[in-house]
Amino acid sequence: MGYRSDVRIITSKKGFDELKKFTNNYLKQNNYTYGNLLDDCKIISENKWSKYFGWDSIKWYDYCEDYEDVTAIMEGLKHLEEKDMSYRYARIGEYYDDYDELSYESQNEEEQDLEYPSMIREFDDEWVKDNMNQYDKKDFKI
Repeated sequence: MGYRSDVRIITSKKGFDELKKFTNNYLKQNNYTYGNLLDDCKIISENKWSKYFGWDSIKWYDYCEDYEDVTAIMEGLKHLEEKDMSYRYARIGEYYDDYDELSYESQNEEEQDLEYPSMIREFDDEWVKDNMNQYDKKDFKI
């Protein structure tokens, strides 16, 4: 099954187009034939200036040979920065302390004040209670 993450990115609309162009070229140059993740992302919201998109429960191993599609996006974010285009990136892993966040804010791009991805952590009381009840059903010897 593997370790999974939830990923969110916000770019200007021009930034999204530039990111897609970059990732398509990157994947083609690296002979990657499985497709571009940007063709299979969930567009969560967009307005006339920006796009908010991402993936849920995805194997997000950046800079790993078997995951060139992820590397293409991470390199694409660096490319946006080099082109002075704003972006926000956040990744939440399965472990509570596994969280990455990157951003760049252009001083020249029309859309400078992009929203930041926001996450809410909540206690999962039902999960804890279910696991506690499993111990009651087992015969433990100490």
